[in-house]
Amino acid sequence: MSSEIGKVIREYRGKRIEGSCVDLVPFTEADVANVVEIRNREKNRYFMRQTYVISVASQMDWYRGYLERENDIYWCIYNKENQFIGTVRIYDIDEEKALCEHGSFIIAEEYSESAPYAVETEMLSIDFIFDILKMNHVINKVRTDNKVMNNLTKKLGSVFTKDVKIREVDYKYYLLDLESYKKNREKFAKIIEYWSER
Repeated sequence: MSSEIGKVIREYRGKRIEGSCVDLVPFTEADVANVVEIRNREKNRYFMRQTYVISVASQMDWYRGYLERENDIYWCIYNKENQFIGTVRIYDIDEEKALCEHGSFIIAEEYSESAPYAVETEMLSIDFIFDILKMNHVINKVRTDNKVMNNLTKKLGSVFTKDVKIREVDYKYYLLDLESYKKNREKFAKIIEYWSER
């Protein structure tokens, strides 16, 4: 029997979330090759602490397991020209603790400077966490040397909590609550509005 959160997850695995610059498109078999290609890029492997090259077959195995879970939602990021430009994911969703983790966030380098894709992706996915899933807190673990993501994570209101090690690599552990996010969201919404009107 599905939990309430599980029902929402299953519903939104079939829904596109539309933004001004990007759309979050639920991950399906159609995007397996795109995900494999972007995750296997050297820089992305480094920041995702992915120590091996994934294959279409291994990603399909992951996808089959993903379909069985109800605490995880994975989106492909598409720009308004309908080009695949990255991924983002919400996982370890804990209904009882009203807590989840936000990650697997990649924007392809060739698109990262052309619009505020990263900012809007963060906003759309975090809005979903607070508005749809009704979580109280979001965990973000960011590799210590990933300056761009550490900066964006803090600017959106996340509070550094502690240093952690993941597979012997140094990470910053951040926690975001709704009130902190609301205080910071408005200025980023204005950036998106400016870009969408250009």
